[in-house]
Amino acid sequence: MKTTVSTKRTPTRIDGVFYKEVFNSDGKVVDKRYIIRWVDENGKDRFKTIGNYSGGIREKYCKAKREEILTKIRLGEELPKIAKQKQTMTILEMSELYFDYKANTIKDVEKERRRFTNHFEKTIGHIRLHNFTEDDVLKLQQDLKKDLSVATIRTLIVTLNAMYKYVVSKKLYDGHIPTANIKHEQLNNIRERYLTLDEIKKLLEVCKNINYEIYLFVKLSLSTGGRVGTIATIRAMDIKPNNNSLILSDHKNNDTYTGFYNDEIKELLLERIDELSKPTDCIIKLARSSITYKLGSIMDTLFNQEISPVDRKNRVVPHTLRHTFASQLAIAGTPIFTIQRLMNHKSIEMTMRYAKLAPDQGMEAVKNLCI
Repeated sequence: MKTTVSTKRTPTRIDGVFYKEVFNSDGKVVDKRYIIRWVDENGKDRFKTIGNYSGGIREKYCKAKREEILTKIRLGEELPKIAKQKQTMTILEMSELYFDYKANTIKDVEKERRRFTNHFEKTIGHIRLHNFTEDDVLKLQQDLKKDLSVATIRTLIVTLNAMYKYVVSKKLYDGHIPTANIKHEQLNNIRERYLTLDEIKKLLEVCKNINYEIYLFVKLSLSTGGRVGTIATIRAMDIKPNNNSLILSDHKNNDTYTGFYNDEIKELLLERIDELSKPTDCIIKLARSSITYKLGSIMDTLFNQEISPVDRKNRVVPHTLRHTFASQLAIAGTPIFTIQRLMNHKSIEMTMRYAKLAPDQGMEAVKNLCI
């Protein structure tokens, strides 16, 4: 069962012990993940994940682990360990130190920790830091290309480089950083795929039969071009039925802009608003993670059967709805500056990719020139 971990740390009754809620694909809390916090010998906050409630971890156990760490710091027992680490630390051990340190700055540190561990634990995790070379990094890049996208590989190597820099800054390692001068393959992963009108019709029919929340999400996405997070957070108070408009939150750029909808969607929105109890309630009742999971499964079945999982350009994903919105506007002859405004693009260069879809590419304008 696929789960996600909340980014919020909730304090328990025990000092320095926290937990994060674990949700299933339906947005229901199914577990707790316990974390401890303490101040190290340098006066910096440190965090460590202890484990899940479902795995038998309880608050008293977390308290005991925290007190054990504090006792070692108080007695100075950590110093010999640090000296030893300079010579024997493995890449996997380095990653644990790094993610513990970044626990309060990375939004979803546990997700990043799992991704790193999944890809590297069995391949390079056992290698000592001073034995890992630039040639090893280059070989790793090539091996990862079999299963991962260029963007994901770049992220993993960049993270590995950040780990090396961290242990160097903490004087836990004083050797060469093998990732420092690695050149990354150029990214060419702009999504080119958009849905045709027939594909849109097919997607809406399937969604309506399977899940009304997803159906409403798709309708709003195709009408406004909003990103997944934008559509998922539309509230009842954002709907303006008098002029068929709504306020959209652009979480990427931290601002708001105006979107529009037709009379059919207006009726759907008015029906939904009647069902809600507060103006601040979201129009879509599913959590963002559930939307992505459920809609992604539908899209995989309809459109991605023959597409490689790492083919970012051509796979249909929830974000494809935003690309479809802009593409269909361009095909219909909508001026490029209007598309820019409706997409809330900060620069016209971001919107120009859709200009090639315009029906006449300026042919009619040239025909009408009086020269």
